[in-house]
Amino acid sequence: MTPPAEDHPVSEDVQARLAVLEQHVQRAIELIGTLRAENARLSGERRTLDARVADLTAEAEGLRTRLEVIGRLEAEQRRLLEERRHLLGQVEGILKDLGRIEGL
Repeated sequence: MTPPAEDHPVSEDVQARLAVLEQHVQRAIELIGTLRAENARLSGERRTLDARVADLTAEAEGLRTRLEVIGRLEAEQRRLLEERRHLLGQVEGILKDLGRIEGL
């Protein structure tokens, strides 16, 4: 028995739809491959950036520590300058006293 004539166009329609579906599946496979490659590239880039962030964080912490030390040293320098001024005032007072004593 031969299939009725009207079944023939349906068969062609199914084949055409199957061909389109196969094209879409092939395109999806290609896109998945592209996305996987891009994901791998981005993952590698992220690892590199994470390492760079860790390096910069460590560097920033070192600079922060240095800045704290500099702040303490500046405060110590101001204190020593003030102590020096005070001692110079005392020495000048002593010298004046010695000058008066010698002048007697």
